[in-house]
Amino acid sequence: MNITVIGGGNMGLTYALSIHKNFTNANIAILEKDEQKIRELKKNTPFAIYTNEKECLIDTDIILLAIKPQAASSVFKSIIDLVSTSQVIISIMAGVTIKSIEEGLNTSKIVRAMPNLPAQVGKGVTGYMISDHISIEETKQVHDILSATGKAIRVLNEDDIDAITALSGSGPAYVFYFMNAMMEQAIDFGFSETEAKDIVLHTFLGTASLFKNSDDNAQLWIDKVTSKGGTTHAALTSFRSDILDQKIKKGIDAAFKRAKELAKS
Repeated sequence: MNITVIGGGNMGLTYALSIHKNFTNANIAILEKDEQKIRELKKNTPFAIYTNEKECLIDTDIILLAIKPQAASSVFKSIIDLVSTSQVIISIMAGVTIKSIEEGLNTSKIVRAMPNLPAQVGKGVTGYMISDHISIEETKQVHDILSATGKAIRVLNEDDIDAITALSGSGPAYVFYFMNAMMEQAIDFGFSETEAKDIVLHTFLGTASLFKNSDDNAQLWIDKVTSKGGTTHAALTSFRSDILDQKIKKGIDAAFKRAKELAKS
């Protein structure tokens, strides 16, 4: 299995390293233009690094587009004559539709995927959609590749990709936002910054572990930890009086609508 990753930035390198770790039969090349990144990649990775499209695209089976959306048009122009209709194109570009990629590269085996930041530590969520021209065998291969960075979830339409973007793509920022508020309050209580980080971090890690290892839904866990008239009840009463859950939903919906706007543009 020959894979060329176009773009040696954080996500491109994350996928290259994860695939390298999980697939003994994968030959991975990275196409990169930035001179500083090229030096870093050659020094710190086991991959073949290319600056010339012709040298790494013609014989590859899978092309993974790990570039910024605004670079899509220029990259498409530079590789369109080298792309074969037998190759599978996996795109992790936010907001770039399957139709846009098909038209930009004049090919039809397209996978549109949306990973998130925890992919960098093998704990990511990647939603993906495949075009109609990809075989069952290729679909399994794509799923396995995207699962190398965590959990891969196949969706059936691009609205669901936009929803995945709003939920898990942007989701780490929501979690960090809540963590930051808790840390600030811990510091206000008199804890040091290091202590505040430890308190909040391990609260989140422990809670996530409980949730992962149980069949109970989130509301049941809330009920378990809440005693009427107790401290948790006081906090949740305050959250509810501020309609915090609806505000969170409103924010996620704003992210969803913005993802759709980006796809249209």
